[in-house]
Amino acid sequence: MKTVPARAGWPLALAALITAASAHGAKPPPPPTGELLLDMRDPVIAVTIGEVPLRLRVGLEAKRLIQLNPDAAARLEASPPDRKFRFESGADAQIGRETLKGVEAAAPITINARKMIVTVASHGRDCCAGVDGEIGIGLLPYATIRFVRAALADAGRSIDFAIEDNDEAGPEAVLPVGRNSIHVQFSFARPDSVATSSAGALLAQAHGGRLTESEPTVAAFGIARPTATLRFPQPITIAGFRFGQLRVRTADFAGSIAFPADPADEGDIVVRKKVEQQRAWPVVLLGRDRLDRCSEALFDTIAKRLTLRCAFDGVS
Repeated sequence: MKTVPARAGWPLALAALITAASAHGAKPPPPPTGELLLDMRDPVIAVTIGEVPLRLRVGLEAKRLIQLNPDAAARLEASPPDRKFRFESGADAQIGRETLKGVEAAAPITINARKMIVTVASHGRDCCAGVDGEIGIGLLPYATIRFVRAALADAGRSIDFAIEDNDEAGPEAVLPVGRNSIHVQFSFARPDSVATSSAGALLAQAHGGRLTESEPTVAAFGIARPTATLRFPQPITIAGFRFGQLRVRTADFAGSIAFPADPADEGDIVVRKKVEQQRAWPVVLLGRDRLDRCSEALFDTIAKRLTLRCAFDGVS
């Protein structure tokens, strides 16, 4: 994965589509309408591609495509929606330093009475437990998408986040950290919050903190990645949530952003393994350890704005 400039928001994209459609005499696509209501604990929609029914998890952090588990991709390949449908080599998935080869195909689909051609991808490993795959929130042509947790009382406070979206990283908020900034993604599927190495380093530079040993964390596609725990001298706030410590994937997406030297290690000779440098992707992925405190999450498709209503104050 890499961070690239975000695409224009829906109004600019719609204007471009109208201009292109007018030039070719075609009718422009309608704007998103209506509201999709989802259970935050199990945000799943049912869709059909051709004759193949699929249950897809709606991912706040997912890219603008449909990611399928291998068995669902095989069912679709065995019963294609049309004669043009064919899986071909596609974009690889980079999970830290692990690379999964991908296949993809263009498929016709109807959602909210909109007929669309979307990218369907698969990477040889299950992406999503209990469903056939995942669909990115940017593909859903609803004006608003509301995730609710019915069993939780009104959490009492809300925060708005401007969401940027791009093909390689998916939807993110960009938040200041000291003189720099980090990206934040929101996941209702991931159990624990975790930062990439570059995000952890920027947080340590701004707030202090020390890395301590930790068990590996399970990243996308069930791949385990080495992790350390960054413990802060005082609790810090990320996207409204307080953290006394944060797990960091220390081998992933560091770029040239380094952790501050630990005074406790002064005088020690540290031999670092020489590996190919990855580009920096300073992102914190917020998981259910924080988002389970939310009673509602509202995504405004047109404004590209996410509103979280949560109990933000707990520390861990």
